[in-house]
Amino acid sequence: MKTVHARTLGLRIAALAAAGLVLTACNDDEAATGATGQSAPSSPTASASATTSAKPSGKASGKPSSSAVTGGDAAARARTDKLALTPADWGAGYETRIDDDTSLSKFTMDKSCLYKEDGPDKTLVAYTNRFVRVQRPDGSQLWGTSGASQATTADAAHQEMAKWAADIRRCPDYKDDSGTQTTSAHDIESPKVPGADEVFSEEGLAVYHDDDGTTTPPRPYSSITARKGALTVWVFVDLAPDQQVFEGRAQARTLLQKITAKW
Repeated sequence: MKTVHARTLGLRIAALAAAGLVLTACNDDEAATGATGQSAPSSPTASASATTSAKPSGKASGKPSSSAVTGGDAAARARTDKLALTPADWGAGYETRIDDDTSLSKFTMDKSCLYKEDGPDKTLVAYTNRFVRVQRPDGSQLWGTSGASQATTADAAHQEMAKWAADIRRCPDYKDDSGTQTTSAHDIESPKVPGADEVFSEEGLAVYHDDDGTTTPPRPYSSITARKGALTVWVFVDLAPDQQVFEGRAQARTLLQKITAKW
């Protein structure tokens, strides 16, 4: 799911409900477990490794899209660009890491649990995944992504989220085609998101290829993807090994509120 390339982060109805995903018409009044809503990224939610492709969680795949598809609808693209958070939105010390990913490429999880680019995504009208980084006192860097995607229909956006949820249940341990390794990926209880038709929250551990060419130790991540009609938004938060997962959850929720305040 490239809708958090969030298309990379992504998410069923009866099957997902059995696994803990509750689908309702709207989640304004009650928190949902996993996804909520019924029709439907960047993934939001996407590995934060070295580059441009990502998933509904918003994870970046670790290298630029090799078959990037350009074009789409200019108005929709302007909207997704506006929804993606700036470094200033993330807070003090954050800066741009690499250029936005705006390709309209499709990403799939194959039978061997390899998450890879798979040609153009004909259900995507516009897509923006934005990458930031922040320097820690020990000299290491943490990464983050946020963005939005516009699908051709609400159902297409929903199906993309549903597919990602099914993918991480089938492949809680997976690798992308850049070598980034994700382990123990799982959905968690999602926050209330006013106006959202469905919400999907994910956590896990990831090992990345750092900007200096080294490999990072396993690092926790937290991501949230929310859908409103054909529009999907997400945020992906990378944590240091010594940070607690609740810190990532809190940061992801605060950041998502900044996005949904604009949708």
